[in-house]
Amino acid sequence: MTRSRFILTIFGTVVVLLLAGNALRQAKANNSASAFVQNTIFSHKIVIFSKSYCPYCFRAKRIFSELSEKPYVVELDLRDDGGKIQYVLLDLVGRSTVPQVFVKGKHIGGSDDLKDAVHSGKLQKLLAAS
Repeated sequence: MTRSRFILTIFGTVVVLLLAGNALRQAKANNSASAFVQNTIFSHKIVIFSKSYCPYCFRAKRIFSELSEKPYVVELDLRDDGGKIQYVLLDLVGRSTVPQVFVKGKHIGGSDDLKDAVHSGKLQKLLAAS
């Protein structure tokens, strides 16, 4: 084997190892975000995945305030892993928009879905159920 071929082989091996290590770190980060989302949804009665500046998120928070309910709010734009969490939500519910609202582990949807659930009485029934 020539010296240049040996160097290329070593270089290729190093690149493969670096890429594999990066993929492993990325998978671990995604698993971590996924675990966070699942734990959050099932550890709190009401969860809103939100962004602090979003008017639709403000509306969702106001709806719960008017119902005298205090949701657990995850402000994605204020977290380092907010983008990863948003990708997990996309995989979980098929949407990456905010807000995404969960009540008692059940996905309600976004702001318009929440508003519709209030008007139909579905949200109040879900909140009242034990």
